[in-house]
Order: sequence, then structure tokens, then C-alpha cells
Amino acid sequence: MKIIMKVTEYCKDCLRGLIDRTCRLSNAGIEVLYECNNILERLWVMGMTPPAIANSILHYIKERTGVYDPYIHMKDRELSIAKKAVSDMEGFFINDLEDVVKFSAIGNSTDIFPDTHGGFINPDKLEFYGDIDIIDHEINRTGGEALILGDNIGDFFFDVRLIRFLEERGKKVYYAVKGHPVQNDLSVEDVYRYGFDKIFKNFVSTGTDKVGIEQDNMNGILRELWEKDALVIAKGMGNYETISELTGERRVMHIMKIKCPAVSRDISYPEGSYVAIVR
Repeated sequence: MKIIMKVTEYCKDCLRGLIDRTCRLSNAGIEVLYECNNILERLWVMGMTPPAIANSILHYIKERTGVYDPYIHMKDRELSIAKKAVSDMEGFFINDLEDVVKFSAIGNSTDIFPDTHGGFINPDKLEFYGDIDIIDHEINRTGGEALILGDNIGDFFFDVRLIRFLEERGKKVYYAVKGHPVQNDLSVEDVYRYGFDKIFKNFVSTGTDKVGIEQDNMNGILRELWEKDALVIAKGMGNYETISELTGERRVMHIMKIKCPAVSRDISYPEGSYVAIVR
């Protein structure tokens, strides 16, 4: 397996921030904080990717503290902000392909990893780069099913238009969420806690509490869709970073805000911009 995504020292700083934040939210002691930084250094030297390192650290904190969902209150706040933003932007977008993809990309604005890129942009100031013709071709080329790999909890409200658009194009859409809480990602528990199942029915679980998506962990309908001719759409940088390791595995449409220089360099679009690309 060839790794495409190249890590930078910035990635390490983000992981340090993740350690500090998660330890604080989990009421972890100084010894847990110390060992998390040791884990970071050991795995960094081994050349592991940022999502893989993050998963090891998050699992260690959860195991040591017993705190199952340390980001739950931050998710409450993010969801409230996302709902208001969707309402405020209602008149800015119509329902053609480019607009529903842009709207989905804006939904990837909020993130607590890193802290510095939170909040939704004014649509008039949106810097967007999209392979719209290629995306349209992918929708037509692929079979009758579509899989959206979800990301942050606020993304879902911005993805509803994309879901409806794909359904109108004849796709049966599935939306994958984390099997258990991890950071501010949308999880199975969140779907029912916030009533998302009343908006959309075809949620599927990744079965894990891991950042991003790993092929070895794909099971059931998730693996079936990945391996057949379904349209696959991945939201966010965590999914991009992990999928980018699967060189030549399949074509994937990535929708995200570029929140760090490492990803910006990797895909050659500016940090802070929004993209919809097929790789």
C-alpha cells in the first residue's frame, strides 16, 4: 500500500492540541497527558499517519478515563450553530449540482481539530474549487447506489440537499456515521439523540470509533458499496487522509474545507478554501 498523503510538523502540532483538549474534556490526570505525548512521539517516529496516531491516542484516553463521549457538549453547540447557518443561507443556493456540492462543502466548516478554523463562511466570500463536470460524469457513470462517508456532526444538515439531489438522479443513498463517538464526528448515538433518523432513514455504521475510514474495518453494506460500482463521497480531511493511502483502490469524490497546510499542499488548493474533487 503506497501512502500519498505526506505529513508535516503542523500535523504534530495538531495532535498535541488534540491531546490537550481531549485530556481536559475527559478530566484526565497528568500521567495520562504525559503518556499520550509519549504515544505521539513513538508513533510519529514509526511514520504513522495523523489519523492513525489520533486513533491510538483517543483510544488510550478513553480506556484510562472511562469517558465515552468527551465532546458531547461541543457537539451540542456545533449542531446549534449549523442549524442557524443552514437557515441563514437558505436563499443563497439553488438546487443544481454545483450549488448542492458547494453547500455540502460549507457544512465542513466547523471543526475542533484544529480549533482555529471553526465557524461558517459568508457564501458571498466562498472560495470554492470543484470538478463539477467530472462529478456529473461520476454520478452518471456509477450504479444506482451512493455512499456518503460523513464527518463532523454539523455536516449532515448541509448534506441533506446533496442527498435529495442524488435521490432525484435515481440513486439510493446511504450515509455512513461512526459506530461510536470520536471527537465531534457524527455517530450512531448522535443520529438518534438528535432525531436525524426522522430526516433520513439510510444511515449505516462504520462499526468503529476511529477518525477517518480504514478498508480493513469495512463490513456489511459499507464494504459492499465500497467494492461495487456505487458512487462514494467522502466528507472532510480525516476521510481524505485515510482514503488517500488506498492508491488506485477506487474513485472517490472528496468534499471538504481545507483546514491545514499539509492537505493544502497535497491537493494543491489554498488553505481555507472549499473543494469538491474526484481522486
